Amino acid sequence: MENVYQMSGYTLHLIPTQKFKTMTISLRLQSPLSKETTTMRTLLTFVMMAATQDYPSTKSLARYLDENYGASLSTHITTKGKSHVINVTTSFVNDAYLPTKENLLEKQLQLLSDLFYRPLIVDNGFDETIVQLKKKELKEKLQANKDDKFSYSLDKLFEYMGRDQVLGIPSTGYENEIQKITPQQLYQYMKKCIVEDEKHIYVVGDIPENIVDIFQRLLQFPEQYYDYPSAYIFQSPRHELLEVIEKQDITQSKLNLGYQIQCDFTSPQHYAFTVFNAIFGGFSQSRLFQVVREKHSLCYYISSSYDAFNGMMIVNAGIEQKDYQKTLDLIHQQLSDLQNENVREEEMKIAKMMLTNALKKTNDEASSMIALAYNRDITHVRETSEEYIEKLMNVTLGEIVDVAKKVKLDTIYFLTGKEFHENN
Repeated sequence: MENVYQMSGYTLHLIPTQKFKTMTISLRLQSPLSKETTTMRTLLTFVMMAATQDYPSTKSLARYLDENYGASLSTHITTKGKSHVINVTTSFVNDAYLPTKENLLEKQLQLLSDLFYRPLIVDNGFDETIVQLKKKELKEKLQANKDDKFSYSLDKLFEYMGRDQVLGIPSTGYENEIQKITPQQLYQYMKKCIVEDEKHIYVVGDIPENIVDIFQRLLQFPEQYYDYPSAYIFQSPRHELLEVIEKQDITQSKLNLGYQIQCDFTSPQHYAFTVFNAIFGGFSQSRLFQVVREKHSLCYYISSSYDAFNGMMIVNAGIEQKDYQKTLDLIHQQLSDLQNENVREEEMKIAKMMLTNALKKTNDEASSMIALAYNRDITHVRETSEEYIEKLMNVTLGEIVDVAKKVKLDTIYFLTGKEFHENN
């Protein structure tokens, strides 16, 4: 059961469990997603964990973590609908499992505080050498995403489908903006985040009784509170279907479909759409997998995913270019069948069972437990996992058909070989 405390400038969420010998702390900083700040925030996640005043190099910081029984420190950035979220995570051995008391909780909290309040600053900016190194790493990461055709094609789908909207803003920023950012601008932006970002901290593990006192003593932010919007329902300004075909020197073609669905994380239909997506393409027992891949052997892979924060659905498939139209037709046919009430009771039972099992598995990893709790907290959805499962189980055939009928294909993005002809 999650225990919640309002602290100085952040909300502290305690998730006690004795499943793990480690403790995990995740600090999430949420800000509105915008073109103007996405590159800056992404670069910040690279730079802020490279050094502090006490550990003025990546090597010295890594040595410190190693000396503390292999403690970990990482940053990650992601989008949650209309929000851009920085995640700073540390995981370390619980003192209860060590031969002597090492105060690792206090040490890691102090380190988190130092990342923000005692970074390595030179001439009122982050260290120039570190910034240049991290710019290079970020550029390499963006290039690697381009080289990974699955990631590239998905990014292009979002870019075309979400043009001039938050959906089209990449969470990792724009490569052509990286070099323009100065160490001074980056430091000033971090100070802005300290004041203005909405902050939640999650702790998972065998939690000591005095943990709230420890947080009060070691980690504080300015006493300002924000509640930024996250989940929303994607609405396309276009009325016609957008089809984009890009040709590159590749062998396996990537088919990506984006759908408007009139539903998001906070909608009453959220549970019905979750079950619908599981039936349609969410698992290996789904229609898309069983019919398009297994029965007709048209795909290397195929699945659908429900983006509950952007209020949309995506279908991804890896196919031969000659099978483009056949695959599209079969996907459309499976959707049409569901819209026309062609749903078997057994399909519903299997989908609900798979969803329940997937949810129960979240308790096996601290990161999954935190992610689930955070999604609920920033959308103000107050429910336990048991209540969520009960709502899934109560979804009816009629509700599934209702949400299926609102699904509308908005964008097709097809990445294929140079020899592709549209009359294939």
